[in-house]
Amino acid sequence: MNHILITDVQYRKEFDNVSIIKKLFPNEHLILGTIKSALFCKLAYGRCSVEKLRTEDGKDAFFHDFKILLEKYGQDKIIYVPGEEQTTDYVAEYLGRYVQGNVVCLLPSYSMYKLFRNKRSLNHYCLEYGFPAPKEYKVEDLPAVEYPVLLKPEIGSGSHGQYRLYKKEDYTDEIKTALSKEPYLIQELLPNGKEVQGGFFLCHKGKVIGAYTHKRIRTSPEEGGVTVLSCLNDNPQLINQGIQLLEHAGWEGLIMLEYIYDDRSGEYKLIEANPRIWGSIMLSEYSGANLLQNYIRICLGLPIEKIQMKKEAFIRWFFPVDLLNWIKKKGKIKDFWNFKNTCVINWTYARKDRALLFILMSVFNMHNLKNLFGRA
Repeated sequence: MNHILITDVQYRKEFDNVSIIKKLFPNEHLILGTIKSALFCKLAYGRCSVEKLRTEDGKDAFFHDFKILLEKYGQDKIIYVPGEEQTTDYVAEYLGRYVQGNVVCLLPSYSMYKLFRNKRSLNHYCLEYGFPAPKEYKVEDLPAVEYPVLLKPEIGSGSHGQYRLYKKEDYTDEIKTALSKEPYLIQELLPNGKEVQGGFFLCHKGKVIGAYTHKRIRTSPEEGGVTVLSCLNDNPQLINQGIQLLEHAGWEGLIMLEYIYDDRSGEYKLIEANPRIWGSIMLSEYSGANLLQNYIRICLGLPIEKIQMKKEAFIRWFFPVDLLNWIKKKGKIKDFWNFKNTCVINWTYARKDRALLFILMSVFNMHNLKNLFGRA
């Protein structure tokens, strides 16, 4: 028997993953790993098996729960869907340590996974093999480097813990303390540093078998933050650069590559890799790129679905984030109510009663309300 394992289903990205997979593979059995109650999962997702997976209590707790789950399902095939970052790190390490014949997933070797996961080692890899990446500096060189520079933790997500130094005087005692507590990568600060572009790829047996790019239209907050509206775009230069890197590395599975265009050299420079499913994965299926669907099909031993890309497609996180943007702007956002060719996070692909329930349970708690209203 086949089982599809989706972890961390308390999060909004995983709600979309489950909704898409249930729609595309209605006859496959889903196992939902969660830190929340089974009742939450039954209400939000309907008929699925629910298993405890402590993904937020450290590696040892996760290894314990994961081992019990694998033993429970014996020799059945368990297809792991790489969703949240920390959990995928744990799974990659677990599978790198132990032979698990009943787990099927598309992940590279553990050493290659760690290389791409670490911003410093990835930057070194790119510079060593001639793939465009930002110039790198050492901490001891900071007083004499050519400014501006960007400081970011070697392991981390988004902009958390990053510092932009525009002149020598910006290198304060506070930043020196931060650099002494955890390893940092120090790079040149690229022009148009907030204009990040994403390339999204599925690889199998060292070859890229599907790819697309999208462009951010609106974020919250405006100056740079979570993306609330993006559109499919055709960027062959970025895709070609991504293909060259991934096929050189012999990558396996899903990955998002983040680039910034450097108009000084006419190249896209790689700034980060996310070796798991990304927050806008719904656009992959809605646009016809079919990266998630083909990931599952390969794991099931099925032929891949033909890629038939739409000419135009958008993805939107309408409620509550974009709606709060509209309220803040007093309704002055052009084409705000236009939903043509648009898929909506936590809505499209889901059964509408369950979508409403998940949104209500996820948004209307004190922690999220503070974050949302603080952001808006």
